[in-house]
Amino acid sequence: MAEAAASHRSRVPWALAVIVGLCSGLAGYVIHAARVNRIPKQVVTVQRLTDMAGTEESPAISPDGKKVAFVALSGGKRQIWVGSAITKDDADHYGPRWAPDSKSLIYFASGAIWEIPAVGGETRKLVDALGPGDLSSDGKLAFFRRDDGAVELLVDARTVAKLTAGTYSNLRWSRDDRKIAYLEDTRIMVVNASGGNPVQVAQGLTVQGFAWAPDNSGLIASTHGELWFIPRKEGSSPSQLTFGELSYESPDISADGRVVVSRSGLGADGDMVMFSGLKW
Repeated sequence: MAEAAASHRSRVPWALAVIVGLCSGLAGYVIHAARVNRIPKQVVTVQRLTDMAGTEESPAISPDGKKVAFVALSGGKRQIWVGSAITKDDADHYGPRWAPDSKSLIYFASGAIWEIPAVGGETRKLVDALGPGDLSSDGKLAFFRRDDGAVELLVDARTVAKLTAGTYSNLRWSRDDRKIAYLEDTRIMVVNASGGNPVQVAQGLTVQGFAWAPDNSGLIASTHGELWFIPRKEGSSPSQLTFGELSYESPDISADGRVVVSRSGLGADGDMVMFSGLKW
């Protein structure tokens, strides 16, 4: 696959304050569907967003579609970046997610979820938690906490589901705010935001990360380094979207369908790229 931008190594992102809507200098990429009768051969464009020493992780597109937050090393610690590092304290930071107005972000560090302005500045502790959370379109916070050896999924102060001991991550609100999905180990679970029993989807797939499609028709998931579409329609089978030697992880999707992923397989360092025109 051909790169869209020159491979000039730098320790800072050359896509400072990434304007996701600009797609100049893109190269054409051909991506085939796993099932020819489901998704036809397609041509999409790919834009390289970062060129840093090390790996960029956990990309998150702002709701207004203008910026991408991510995690990368700075001073030996994982920091939250939006063009440049906006966190600077001596701790590892994980899982940036945007507030609905695109003016601030939440992240997980030191056993709690914190909020910080998108331009950097004073942080505010929101709640103790087991890991990163996610915000609904109207600002409700979904997060995990431990309860007497088990785990609870909460929305603000309300318990949505009581879970067994395990590893939980990748909390994501559906686009209509009616459901919450998350990873239990490598399995995608979905529960009603109003409460109930979680249900596993996409059985048989080992998932690293996922995001809801803009129209709520399904999930875009990373499994074994490839992107798959997992439809919500009962009886429909998952379809593979990418093939190749490169590995794509932690997808996030804008409202108009652009997909940002963390990419590896280019050597010691990874980067972050954006797919435009990907169909599922």
